[in-house]
Amino acid sequence: MGWGRRSRNREEFIMNLEQVSVIVGIDWADRTHLCCLMGKDGESRQTVQVGASAEEFGSWIDAVEQQYPDGKIAAAIERSEGAMVEMLLPRPRWAVVPVNPVVLHRFRQAFAPSGAKNDPGDAALLAEIVRTHPERFAALPPSEELLMELSALVRERRHWVNTRTKFVEQLIAVLKKYYPQALELMGENIGSPMTLEFLQLWPDLASAKKARWSTLERFYRQHHSGRDDVLQRRRELLHNARPVSTRESYLHPCRLQMLAIVRQIAAAQTSIAEFDETIAKRYAKAPGQAVIDSLPGAGPVFAPRLWVICAGEGEHPDATSMQLKSGIAPVQQQSGNSKVVRFRWARPHFVHQTWTEFAYHSLPTCVWAHAYYKARKAKGHGEGAILRALAFKWIRIVARLWKDQVPYDERYYLQHCAARLAAT
Repeated sequence: MGWGRRSRNREEFIMNLEQVSVIVGIDWADRTHLCCLMGKDGESRQTVQVGASAEEFGSWIDAVEQQYPDGKIAAAIERSEGAMVEMLLPRPRWAVVPVNPVVLHRFRQAFAPSGAKNDPGDAALLAEIVRTHPERFAALPPSEELLMELSALVRERRHWVNTRTKFVEQLIAVLKKYYPQALELMGENIGSPMTLEFLQLWPDLASAKKARWSTLERFYRQHHSGRDDVLQRRRELLHNARPVSTRESYLHPCRLQMLAIVRQIAAAQTSIAEFDETIAKRYAKAPGQAVIDSLPGAGPVFAPRLWVICAGEGEHPDATSMQLKSGIAPVQQQSGNSKVVRFRWARPHFVHQTWTEFAYHSLPTCVWAHAYYKARKAKGHGEGAILRALAFKWIRIVARLWKDQVPYDERYYLQHCAARLAAT
């Protein structure tokens, strides 16, 4: 097995116990890790408790390498990233084997129907799973620096986008409590620089009513929100507006809460802008980016995310495997004469979200995708089901483009589809 190769095809990293001298099941925790060292015969076992600090865990890694000087050391762990994985992955003799927590849970249920659980048992069970079913698991391949960095950057950016969304929801909730008129006065794009500045200038209805209309009008026009009909509607709203309360004991805490949330949104937006700038610089150096940039609707946000997915699949991606791993492909359940196809619940949410959102953003500029969406919509299919089905198609297209390293050409694709349809 090619332990040290850079190919990301899963078959290259399937476990081969002939090269392994010991299997280490690691049940990780914040302060201490429980580690079970198990021989390939399954009989010789040693359970130790190791400190989670970099110094203690690093010293333990050195000790294990000295204890087992020959062969590979397979580390079975419930996660595929983090400080522990980062310390193990660069070691040439260690093979990090991620085990899905659901798999561990099911095995635990099989051996302990009562539901009993303990950390030493989990560590031993992780090692046992990999020892008895090595063909079911693949070691993590060495990560290229650019791929690893971009992967972390795009995920963290999405985290901050979600954080900003939560703050915006909190802002709407507090405004409804004491200043509902602001939801229309400050503009529709809540959380934009214009809305945040509006709330800082006029944090309650009383301050907005005291302001001269010429001042408000100038503010709107400076922020390119100066349509005459919109201004007139806002002026009438402000003129007829009545406060929810005039008691300062009620309004003052609400104002402070609102301003605190506004500052959080502004900070989140600054962080997102910094991520965008860094991602753009790193992505500009990515090999094969021309293929991803040619996709309709990819843009500066989804292009790096799609590149990370494709680069992680290697030079020869398998479309079916990508559909399954992303959770886009549905699950089929068959028993006797019964056969059910349903939505896949267990899936990598970030990858699944990337494909479905990209499919949505492809609609305005991709003729066939828009026609497909309209046809499914006319049949009464739900939004989520349509986007998953469209993403299913896009994965096959993108996988082939990435394999051949050619940009997307919609005219060629439509001609190919027409020729295939005529041949049937």
